[in-house]
Amino acid sequence: MDASFFSSEPWIEYSHKRYLTLDEIWHRIKNRQDMQISKETWDSTLKKQFLENRKNQAIHFDIKSINKTFWFFFSDSIRKNLDEIEKTGAELVNVIKNAGTFKTEFIINAAAEEAITSALYEGANSTRAKARQLIASEKKPANKDEWMLVNNYEAMLWIKKNLHRNVAPDLVRELHTIVTKNTLAGDDVNYTGKFRDDVVYVGEHEGVDYKLIEESLSKAMFAIMNCQRYLHPLIKAMLLHYFVAYIHPFFDGNGRTARTLFYFKALKNKMEFVELLSISASLKEHGRRYERAFENAVAHDGDVTFFVGFCLDSVIFALEKVRKKIDYLMNISKLAGNHKLKTSQIVVLQRLALNKFRGISAEEHAKSINRSREHARQELKELANLAFLDEREAGKKSIFFVNSKKLKEIVFSD
Repeated sequence: MDASFFSSEPWIEYSHKRYLTLDEIWHRIKNRQDMQISKETWDSTLKKQFLENRKNQAIHFDIKSINKTFWFFFSDSIRKNLDEIEKTGAELVNVIKNAGTFKTEFIINAAAEEAITSALYEGANSTRAKARQLIASEKKPANKDEWMLVNNYEAMLWIKKNLHRNVAPDLVRELHTIVTKNTLAGDDVNYTGKFRDDVVYVGEHEGVDYKLIEESLSKAMFAIMNCQRYLHPLIKAMLLHYFVAYIHPFFDGNGRTARTLFYFKALKNKMEFVELLSISASLKEHGRRYERAFENAVAHDGDVTFFVGFCLDSVIFALEKVRKKIDYLMNISKLAGNHKLKTSQIVVLQRLALNKFRGISAEEHAKSINRSREHARQELKELANLAFLDEREAGKKSIFFVNSKKLKEIVFSD
């Protein structure tokens, strides 16, 4: 191979600045006047050059139990996205840590948001309002959809208490037990936390032979965790997600388990910003891209770069949502001066702004600020008189909800 190929504009543009599929590269090259490459030349020469040189420069993961090699190409675009994620993530974590009025509430809300979105992505039949109320109430779930929501939330809490655990097949089984509790049906009921013992298909993809699940999962984890080349911890977390999904060790619940494992590995490596994100929100919004990332890995002889690239884009997408939410909450703080509000009133507005489906009573507010019920009621009434809150009757009690539309109008106009 001529070394000049690696400094050529097509190589840099299509393998580094962006990481395109071979079909996408051909689509661009065939229309370039400066190259004038025929389809025959592309198929016989240039196409192979792109694929072989990517593979030669890649990090390889040999999973001998299934006689397959996967590989990851560390492109410039991936390095750039990692830099952006680390910088933005650190900035947002710093803001949250110094936000005395909503720090704890924000982190709890983020865990609930991921739990809800993950369940909705998997097909749970619920509304966000009902899901929020269920998690806040701590009531026992009444059906499969409610169990899915609560299980996902419990899994996020479990992760933070068990970061001392090592990444291993037993951990995957335990995560599966948590996220699938009381959600499996039919013959699958007896497989909570147990690897499958039969074939399974996801679309056209056939999961790894069930006799090889334990070994292939162990080999994949060892290859990632003990890679002799440098792998960023976030990429390791994404690759663990990929291999659980690829191996498909369970009859059901593989997606939920894989996403939970991603959070576990990222938080274990002290990537605090991940705790603020809802990765499932990006999957729900860009689901077809998620599926294509798996398809492209297969079509390109085990190239998991496409999956990592999608995941990094998803994290950037999620970080931007977090930034907008934080900006909104920080702007609410400014109402204290402009509208002569007390700190306790700002806290209420921020808490309810985080969860527009949540209401608060005078009794609950009184308990949180350690003041009389009448004092608390007056604080909430003042906010209602300013149209920041809506007062609704619930039996003999008044419940106050945020007036999101009005609050945003004032916040962004002041």
